[in-house]
Amino acid sequence: MNVALRPTPLITFDKVWKTYGRGEAQVHALAGVDLTIGGGEFVAIMGPSGSGKSTALNIIGCLDTPTAGSYGFMDVDAGRLDRGSRATLRNLYVGFIFQGYNLLPRTTAVENVELPLIYRGVGSSERRKLAMKALADVGLEGRETHTPAELSGGQQQRVAIARAIVTRPTLLVADEPTGNLDSARSHEIMDLLARLNVELGLTIVMVTHEADIAAYASRTLRFVDGRLASDTMKLEAA
Repeated sequence: MNVALRPTPLITFDKVWKTYGRGEAQVHALAGVDLTIGGGEFVAIMGPSGSGKSTALNIIGCLDTPTAGSYGFMDVDAGRLDRGSRATLRNLYVGFIFQGYNLLPRTTAVENVELPLIYRGVGSSERRKLAMKALADVGLEGRETHTPAELSGGQQQRVAIARAIVTRPTLLVADEPTGNLDSARSHEIMDLLARLNVELGLTIVMVTHEADIAAYASRTLRFVDGRLASDTMKLEAA
């Protein structure tokens, strides 16, 4: 019997709690979650509204911190870092894809993709070269000078993905990346993410409500009432 070995841990939750409010108004968005995600995994997070999946994703992306317990990212206790240190961690190692694309409307595709490189202080000629390569990686050759209004929804999300991968992050965090797309465009985007996971070795953690979108991931975590209710690995084809 072949046993699949888990990759080296990149992300760890050790009894993570996230609590909002006080007294009778207190709500436990996460309730003692233990979790490990290895480098190179493609993980989908599912669950009903209020289950804690978005809270977990925000902590994974270093956008929020646990109330109790610890969050480890790349052997760093990221949950105890201050706001500035977490911003540095995000800038160096994390790329983000959002449901609403979050592109600057009057800025061309290539200029949108260059933005993370500007924050890193990369020179203009190197920025342009890297941004053009990222757009090519997502299949947008010939669309580099188009503004978002001149692109379809699927093309806008491809620009957002190019912006997320242009720095070659270790972790890609995707929050409902197909939520604003029709079925055909959704599957095009998921095919692209699956390819980037394999070709670039990107670790991808994605929140979705759709089972057919989650099926692209190699592993699915399901949250219910702030707890990890199930952790399912996709069976490899024989």
